[in-house]
Amino acid sequence: MAEDSVPVPVPVPSSTNTAPLGHSVIPIVNKLQDIFAQLGSQSTIELPQVAVVGSQSSGKSSVLEALVGRDFLPRGSDICTRRPLVLQLIQNKRKPDGTEDEYGEFLHLSGKRFYDFNEIRREIQADSGIVLL
Repeated sequence: MAEDSVPVPVPVPSSTNTAPLGHSVIPIVNKLQDIFAQLGSQSTIELPQVAVVGSQSSGKSSVLEALVGRDFLPRGSDICTRRPLVLQLIQNKRKPDGTEDEYGEFLHLSGKRFYDFNEIRREIQADSGIVLL
């Protein structure tokens, strides 16, 4: 005997600033993904594919670096960016000479491309007020 499926209520995130970041961002990203999936190949907007959210010292940096395959985040004891970091890493398809065009762009420096991943690390440190000894 078939049973009717009953939708499971999903908690609606609070609009206050006290809600954890993941509770407010994830439903929005999921909704955007649903919309663009319906549009199919007609969509020309590229959305971020990965968002890492977690508490301090929970391994967010390690997850990002493992996915990217590059070391580009500041390391050391008591390192904390203390705010969200928006960094878009782009890897274009191989050029005719066999090389790849890889670079990063920060939201706060729109249009400026960082081709050296050490420079990306330094910009994160500078923008976050991180001082490494």
